[in-house]
Amino acid sequence: MRRHRPILMLLVGSVALTMLISCEEKPTNPNIVATPVFDPVGGNYATGQTVTISCAIGGATIRYTTNGTEPGISSAVYQNPIDVTASTTIKAKVFKDGWTPSTTASATYNIGSTPGQMIYVPDGTFQMGDTRGEGYSFELPVHSVTLSPFYIGKYEVTQAEYSQYMQPSSSWTSNFGLGDNYPAYYVSWYAILKYCNLRSMAEGLTPVYMIGGSTNPADWGAVPTSNNAAWNAAICNWSANGYRLPTEVEWEYAARGGTNTPDYLYAGSDDINAVAWYSDNSGSTTHTVGTKVSNGIGTFDMTGNMAEWCWDWFSSSYYSSSTASNPTGPASGTNRLLRGGDWLAFAGYCRVANRYYDVPYGGNYGGGFRLCRAIN
Repeated sequence: MRRHRPILMLLVGSVALTMLISCEEKPTNPNIVATPVFDPVGGNYATGQTVTISCAIGGATIRYTTNGTEPGISSAVYQNPIDVTASTTIKAKVFKDGWTPSTTASATYNIGSTPGQMIYVPDGTFQMGDTRGEGYSFELPVHSVTLSPFYIGKYEVTQAEYSQYMQPSSSWTSNFGLGDNYPAYYVSWYAILKYCNLRSMAEGLTPVYMIGGSTNPADWGAVPTSNNAAWNAAICNWSANGYRLPTEVEWEYAARGGTNTPDYLYAGSDDINAVAWYSDNSGSTTHTVGTKVSNGIGTFDMTGNMAEWCWDWFSSSYYSSSTASNPTGPASGTNRLLRGGDWLAFAGYCRVANRYYDVPYGGNYGGGFRLCRAIN
């Protein structure tokens, strides 16, 4: 007879996901506890879901976490259904005295709708850096990084989007691409901070960036056109739900489609012509966003078209000391990072592992950006 383990009620926010986790009745190896199974599997859900849990292994205990950490013997025990109201990653592991614990099962549940023109990126661990052996020393060592889930822009920010909150650049010309659906370029890292906060405030979101003790760009003064200590010291509120730049590691994880399998050289393919506008096919100009093939998670132009600003300071040695979980880059530096290559770059500069950098007050015909948002 199949035996049933009591189920756990967990309330996360205000909309419920009732979740039960099942465990295979008989482990393949009698000395190893079977891996717990989620039903339904992780994914995007508009409303709460009911998931059954059963386990026929006598004396086994299922433990879980909802904060992205590895379940251990001190983690919460499943006893009742789980209610989840916000996007949450649940990890579960089964323990039994005298047995080897199960491997960890993980599922991310995105409850509710994804913000417009953004892609939900689930949590996960990947190998960051020059995994193909075709790059530079500052792309090494290849190292393992674990990320929490986040949202990232489906497209690069367009000229129409940028112009809603910022003065259009006089350098946007038909020579390099001019029109509502062309990517914004000649934008500095400093200017992007202002754009993010203005857009966040206009949409009723919590602004992410603080300069001089204020999150209101009206208090910041004009966007600097030379190095500025106050703007260099901008503080990022990582828990705020407003718009921000992705970190370098978020950018690479999204560009890779959240996986090293397959380990593509470019964002979504080993065929750069399928996914990118670059030196060999661009006709020496930018192109409207989203006109090449997307990568595995549905983002466009993460290879080519525009090199994209990231939050991080650049350091050639940072990969040797980067933290393993949600790193945000060096504490200081001279240049900020860009990733992905642009419409005038050679193929080698468009690899997902390649790193660019520029001064934060600078802008050029090859530099644009895409937005990111925290999940909370």
